[in-house]
Amino acid sequence: MADAQSAASPVPQHVPAHLVVDFDLYRPLSPGDLYHDPYARVLASGVPDIFWSPYNEGHWVLTRNALLNEVFSDPQRFTSSMGVSVPAEPDRHFRLFPIESDPPVQGLYRRLFAPAFTVPALKSREAEVRELAISLIEGFKASGRCEVVRDLAQHLPIRIFMGMAGLPEEDREALLPLAGAMVEVDADKNSAIASIMQYVGGKLHERKLEPRDDLLTSIVHAEIEGQPIDMMQAVSVSSLLLIGGLDTVASMTGHLMHFLATHPEHRRQLSDNPALIPGAVEEFLRRFALTNPARTVRDDIEFHGVTMKAGDMVMLTTPFGAVDDSEYEAATEVDFTRRSVRKSVFGSGPHVCPGAMLARLELKILLEEWMPRIPDFSVDPDSSIVVRTGINGSFARLPLVWPT
Repeated sequence: MADAQSAASPVPQHVPAHLVVDFDLYRPLSPGDLYHDPYARVLASGVPDIFWSPYNEGHWVLTRNALLNEVFSDPQRFTSSMGVSVPAEPDRHFRLFPIESDPPVQGLYRRLFAPAFTVPALKSREAEVRELAISLIEGFKASGRCEVVRDLAQHLPIRIFMGMAGLPEEDREALLPLAGAMVEVDADKNSAIASIMQYVGGKLHERKLEPRDDLLTSIVHAEIEGQPIDMMQAVSVSSLLLIGGLDTVASMTGHLMHFLATHPEHRRQLSDNPALIPGAVEEFLRRFALTNPARTVRDDIEFHGVTMKAGDMVMLTTPFGAVDDSEYEAATEVDFTRRSVRKSVFGSGPHVCPGAMLARLELKILLEEWMPRIPDFSVDPDSSIVVRTGINGSFARLPLVWPT
């Protein structure tokens, strides 16, 4: 590709040649690849556990789950305050709190929305999630086909989140491409975030004047260390929640459905024994971890024998963690009976994903309602799939068919 970020940059002097690997994790795909294929291929080739990628202005890449969890959990050495994507943006005039901050500041903002994602709060959403899943599936079941992204993934988790935030359903179509641009490779992220923040700011001003029983109202009327939250802070927090709520679970849904569409023996397992579904969700979350967040090295350090300099970017490549054979036996295989193991998909430490329990709930209910209704389905052989890469990896198009 011709743009500067996709071209290789000069390798810094402190990076030894044997640690440089020709791998652009924002643009990793070869023809015919699914999103996780190049990660498994590169890891199987014997790359170092920590290597330097010269793309996207250059950064370190972690390939082992233990290393990922160590950096996720260590804001003292690896800061989020310079941004969580590469290349770094130290001069950007705004930050998305709490993800682009470190403890203790990070915790102050996280508390603003944490109550909405507790077990009791999510329990009250379960019936809503199930009703919506049934409605969506029944809506296309008789046709013998659906496009997973358009007909399912962009409805189920997204409608639930928009209900929590008190956002009108009719705004979904305008917001989806903006949220997608925040994680897609080569998208105009500055324009997208400006539009998102403008939209969120308008809704928060409405809630300031007319409070409602929703997530945005709780944020705009919150306090930070005993002082009313600043409107820009409220916009930042709410914008981050909107981006996450509109993309991550929707992306995981595509990977889950593609796997089942192409693995009839696993479909039969879930159809014959629905009690496997909770374990299946955990295994899908392990196997199809899809995010590539970044951190910045605070000070010169030695990290597991590698010299890192202050200002170096480190990519926490959870798709590598998903296929880490030093962590998981037969890592690339999906085993619904695999015992619960450490996963990289939600991160760890202070920035562990607050929506993890909601994601599990939505994916579990989706399988519980899909499998009895459409137990036998496959990828449409007369259509094409489209894979999206970037900070997150997902399907942009996934057409399925089944007998009627």
